[in-house]
Amino acid sequence: MVDTLQTFKALADEIRLRILRCISTAELSVAELVSVLGLPQSTVSRHLKPLRDAELVEARRNGTSVYYRRGAAFADSDLTSLMDTQLNELPGAMEDRTSVRRVLDNRKKMSRDFFDQIAGSYGSLTEPGGGWQALACGLAAGFSGMTVADLGAGEGKLTMLIARFAEKVVAVDQSPRMLRLVEETADKKGLGERVQVAEGDLEALPLASESIDVCLLSQALHHAAHPEAAIRDAARVLKPGGRLVILDLVHHEQEWVREQYADQWLGFDLNVVKEWLLGANLKMQHLERINGATPELPVLFAVGIKHET
Repeated sequence: MVDTLQTFKALADEIRLRILRCISTAELSVAELVSVLGLPQSTVSRHLKPLRDAELVEARRNGTSVYYRRGAAFADSDLTSLMDTQLNELPGAMEDRTSVRRVLDNRKKMSRDFFDQIAGSYGSLTEPGGGWQALACGLAAGFSGMTVADLGAGEGKLTMLIARFAEKVVAVDQSPRMLRLVEETADKKGLGERVQVAEGDLEALPLASESIDVCLLSQALHHAAHPEAAIRDAARVLKPGGRLVILDLVHHEQEWVREQYADQWLGFDLNVVKEWLLGANLKMQHLERINGATPELPVLFAVGIKHET
């Protein structure tokens, strides 16, 4: 248990307050904090230690990278309310927010550039959903007569499968070239009337609130700049009682996927995804680890249901 004096000692420094302000927006690595704050890595690391000791920040390892987020101390609602108010009033708040946004935009750009480059050949790199066994679990939910959003649709293989049964499928992707391929494929398959495309980020979906029966995140979440925000926005667009189906990778140590597939995250811990779903006001229906296309890359399968209003 951290005492109050230790907490206030940790807060008695402008750089530490700036760090807390930055990670309140998104999880950030040390390298990203260095970029945002414009400080040497040694300085940032030195100031992270007292914040960790005071449980104001906590670390999450993802492969060789370590990301920092708010720690257990923020379970105190009074502290959270005070910090949210005061941190935004410190000098340089707007500049730091802009720098964090630039870091997140750079994550998105790396992913977008990769998928623009491989548009037309992605199917040769990976199977929808990370393997047909995992995909079958997602399809088993049933989509007949529903409005479905395929988030991070890529070339639209899953979109086409679902469009055979659904009333409408909206394919959302940040790559214009991928979306053009989706439209072309839908027309060739006679599914043009059922398939719509929408360009946008997973964290800010170009979809109206409470307009979708089922949202699918099939091997897309690990490309998101801010995965937790992506889940929150997927929950926003769901109708009451609607479902979010996630097929992604369980946390792994295969660093090569960063370069080969432009993965932002090396999969996710099941408990972390559960926290994100519950935090987005979704009720857990299913959470499971499934064998994927290769033993080194097991698949995470999760289903959350939006609470009825």
